[in-house]
Amino acid sequence: MRILATCLLVVSFGLPLAQTSQTLRDRYGEPDIERFTAAHDIGLTVQFGSDGVACQIVIERKQPLLHSEQVLNYMEPEAVSEIIDELMAPASRGRSINSIVESMGCAKGRIEEYENVWIARHSDVCVPLMRERESTATVVFKRQSCPLSPYARMRN
Repeated sequence: MRILATCLLVVSFGLPLAQTSQTLRDRYGEPDIERFTAAHDIGLTVQFGSDGVACQIVIERKQPLLHSEQVLNYMEPEAVSEIIDELMAPASRGRSINSIVESMGCAKGRIEEYENVWIARHSDVCVPLMRERESTATVVFKRQSCPLSPYARMRN
């Protein structure tokens, strides 16, 4: 009986412990990137600045973290617009500074620069009859505690 108890004890220590969000926070501190659900099928991946406030947000269809192939799942432009407005109300963006439209084949990208934020949206223009044609959108805040945006580097 004692041998069985000893074996069970040794085996139980060998099993990996489940890593909860709180366990990881206790061990490593607050995350600098988190993923949230904005709608039942749309996720937000947020990178935070040194002040703990959002710096960059990627809006895209939810998918498993590890996936075997890149599946293009599109979103409705209206749903993306609603989420962007929730994240950064039009009045908070500041005045419009610049607008860049890029197009290659079926892919179209539009980057809007405002005083306080960049908003980029990417869509597939070859599926005009489909309501769901937007692939990703990003919101990048212009704040001191945020890393320099790739969009700012495009301008310079």
